[in-house]
Amino acid sequence: MRVRGAVSALAHESLLLVVFAGFLGVAAILVPYQVSSDGWFALVSGRLIAHHGLPHHDTLAALTAGREWVDQQWLGHLAIYGVDVVGGLRLLIGLNVVLVAGGFAAACIYGRRRGGQPTTVALVTLLGLLPFAAASFGVRAQSLVYLPFVLLVALLARPGAVTWGRSALLLAIVVVWANVHGSALLAAGLVSLRGAVALVELGVRTRERRWWLLLLGPWLCLLASPYQLHVIPYYGRTAFNSSFTTYLSQWAPTTFSPISAPLLVIVFATVWMLGRSANVYSTYERCLLVIGVLLALLAVRQWAFAVLLAVMLAPVGVDRAIRKRPPRRAPAVGAVIAGVAGVSAIVGLVVAMSAPAADLTRSYPNAAADRAAEAAGPIYGGVEYTDWLLWRHPELAGRVVFDVRYELLRRSEVKRLVLFDAGSGIDRPLGSPKVFVLDPDVDSRAVKGLRPDVRTVYKTDHAVVAVSRDES
Repeated sequence: MRVRGAVSALAHESLLLVVFAGFLGVAAILVPYQVSSDGWFALVSGRLIAHHGLPHHDTLAALTAGREWVDQQWLGHLAIYGVDVVGGLRLLIGLNVVLVAGGFAAACIYGRRRGGQPTTVALVTLLGLLPFAAASFGVRAQSLVYLPFVLLVALLARPGAVTWGRSALLLAIVVVWANVHGSALLAAGLVSLRGAVALVELGVRTRERRWWLLLLGPWLCLLASPYQLHVIPYYGRTAFNSSFTTYLSQWAPTTFSPISAPLLVIVFATVWMLGRSANVYSTYERCLLVIGVLLALLAVRQWAFAVLLAVMLAPVGVDRAIRKRPPRRAPAVGAVIAGVAGVSAIVGLVVAMSAPAADLTRSYPNAAADRAAEAAGPIYGGVEYTDWLLWRHPELAGRVVFDVRYELLRRSEVKRLVLFDAGSGIDRPLGSPKVFVLDPDVDSRAVKGLRPDVRTVYKTDHAVVAVSRDES
């Protein structure tokens, strides 16, 4: 009887399990691309903190040397570096896949527990799969907060009064988050919103002080950092930096593309569903759905959080809006299909993770870093390669022109960086570099523009190292 019950339950959830297996398949394909610029920066920063303590002024890049550096994500960076020390990049990549997939799975489970039918949760999950993967896969501090995000939303959306114990837990999550990743602003906003909604519903004269604690406390929690008040201008230079939204694609508003199209369908469906079945949600849940829509539209880098909110909350409203009939009993063959899909996805991940170490970071050939380090003069590695160069060759600190820390750059410098990558301003790159490490595909225009003035000393499909002719 237990076996029959397990098969029946597996069959009932088979479509959702197949979709999640597809998500793991995408993860297996993306394994060689898990470590990119943000990951290398996390490793460099974590190593710096472990060996020299928290940084306060930049010592890594020539252009920004001496400028104030608030490493708000210091705890996340230290954790990422610690994992690498224990098990190397293979363990780091594997753990990253577990964290990202775990957050996505937790959102699916919540969507089912909230009342969404298996097929509806599976459909929303399928639509969110590619946008979530595009925004989330990659070793970085943000990977550490997907599971806490789902937990935070689940605690906040739970009906009834918030106890003092739960209030303390919510604020503790924000305190830790404030030292792990900049999305702590979002976490603080969600907790504060819960207090605001309660105060509006109960009246601002309520004697329930816990609601005032939730309204105001999260913003003070953001200051629970070794950098204290210095994190305030940091958030201003990042979350509210207009040059980022103007020049950087990850910070720009969402536009139509093959990857964003499913997310835009979710946005449209959410707005339509709120117009037809808003009564299935609490006031706070309706606010969360609106926030999810705004996150999806305002910035590409917020797609992951928007998808998690949609998977958690949208299915039950969609079911109510279309007055869906109770699902029929799923055939037992669904359990077989789900089992095969799950096993195949896990095998694919194991095979991908078992690849030679060089294949796990194939876009970053070690020989390219070595050739760049051997050449004389300042090095232009762009945001893609600079922190990798610093990770491979720590002695290059002070020789690289700049790295992924856009918040240290002035607006004019961010603009010149983007123009250079597009092939404009080749004659005056930032920092007057003599050595260039570029991507032959992404930076093809820059490579072409530099060609008369440089000599190529290394070239593969993944990296080009060129040296100024007056230095070669």
